[in-house]
Amino acid sequence: MHKRLFSTQRYFQKCNEVITPLTKTRGSCEWIMSRGLCYYKIFSLADIPTNRQAKALQLKITQWSPFQDYASYQVWRDGQVQVWLWNKQQEKYLETGLKKVTVIPEDVLHPRPIDDTVRLVNCLDGIEGQIWQAGLLQGSRWWTTVPTQKEWINFQRIHGLAVNSELPTVVQDKLLPRPWGRTKAKFDTGILQESTLVMFGIVIFSMLLTWQIANIVKDKYTIQQLQVQVDELSDSISPILIARNQAIADKQLAERLLMLNAYPAQLELMTIINNKLSSRKNTRLIKWLYKMDKLEFVIETKKLDPTFYVKMFQPLFKEVKAKIGRKPNYVEISMRVD
Repeated sequence: MHKRLFSTQRYFQKCNEVITPLTKTRGSCEWIMSRGLCYYKIFSLADIPTNRQAKALQLKITQWSPFQDYASYQVWRDGQVQVWLWNKQQEKYLETGLKKVTVIPEDVLHPRPIDDTVRLVNCLDGIEGQIWQAGLLQGSRWWTTVPTQKEWINFQRIHGLAVNSELPTVVQDKLLPRPWGRTKAKFDTGILQESTLVMFGIVIFSMLLTWQIANIVKDKYTIQQLQVQVDELSDSISPILIARNQAIADKQLAERLLMLNAYPAQLELMTIINNKLSSRKNTRLIKWLYKMDKLEFVIETKKLDPTFYVKMFQPLFKEVKAKIGRKPNYVEISMRVD
């Protein structure tokens, strides 16, 4: 086996510092982003046609991202995409003099569990709670320190798991030499097809022009006929170029419109509320009103204690208020969505 001339060097960017290699050698560089600097979410695109998945994912990420200028790392698997996202302006590798690095979130360097599990993992900064199902990271939450029992229970409830109040032992594995998942660049198929047609037309044009010139250098009439063919080919390519430019403009407009709405989707909020209320028997959602950052809803329950519901939702929302409703067994709750 041949020895590698240059080994990969790793730089670790933590929340408050950058750890550089003790000795710097020539070779490729990996810039590892701490989990504390990343946001994580898994997206399901299985019900979207393959040729539209990349564009759909980009729209979802743009709507989800809290940053205008961001970078992401995406691991695709059977229509499921695990996405880590961070503020691109926080990347500090340029400050170290590096020009070309591969930026990797630290999660893809922690060994994946073989079986489904809910665990705590020691990170470059803090502790991460992970939910693994069918080889996919279905849920993730990061804390600066080991979470309290209440935080651990809330993490499980938000993801619809059966609650186990006992905190697991924190896993402390060595980082893998290579990521268990590589980011996958997916291109917009429609634009790619249009670009292919343009290139195909240009190739045909070049072949046709070369063949004609080689045979009719001294034939003026044939050269005139060739010019006619060139004009016709240029006219056929023009609609393709116009369609491509329009597709790019529509994509940019859609991205700007999605950025106007910085608040979570109703379905996401309703899932969180239902998961919280599911811990109470004989409790159901009666009325729902969500506008901008204001959320109001009414529940029917036997637990007529407004203070209880304020404490239930206070960790997740701001300005939580609750009061006894106008009808028997009704509780009216309002809050502000961050």
